[in-house]
Amino acid sequence: MSQKIHPAATAGSHLPVNRSFTADQAVFCCLKQWIRLRYPAVSSIEAEQLEQILAGDGAADWLILDARSPAEFEFSHLGGATLVEADGSIADMESFTTLPRDRSIVVCCSVGVRSAARVAELRREGFSRAFNLEGGLFKWVRDGRSLLRDGEPTLLVHPYNRLWGRLLTAKNRSREN
Repeated sequence: MSQKIHPAATAGSHLPVNRSFTADQAVFCCLKQWIRLRYPAVSSIEAEQLEQILAGDGAADWLILDARSPAEFEFSHLGGATLVEADGSIADMESFTTLPRDRSIVVCCSVGVRSAARVAELRREGFSRAFNLEGGLFKWVRDGRSLLRDGEPTLLVHPYNRLWGRLLTAKNRSREN
């Protein structure tokens, strides 16, 4: 998906029109806009911001939740992340009943759609500092940031399915799917 898109084709899509974009950059931009429209109450955090937080002294103050399937999580995940599957209610999860409502939380998934839904739910439950990882783990690894696989750093991530996996570069796509 490295086909270039002419800037005129992006008019009105919130893409800057001063340069060409690859097709997958355009897809990520469209996903970002769709998520903002679908989940207007959800705030996002950029990968660069999260990377700085996790490298700093305040990393322990953040709770990282992963909204992917168990198979995706088991393949690779952010260090310190806790699996919170996309189905089921957070209100029904015992571990959330005692969690302070002002705790800083970031939720991630493959591209940010499932995690945005989880952040929206967290916000409804009163968690005022819950954020969606913008671009998800696909953007995280595409930008050269590592995940953990069996406790070791990796740039591989589960592709979710063949269609969404096309947003990963060959060096980031597992052969699982």
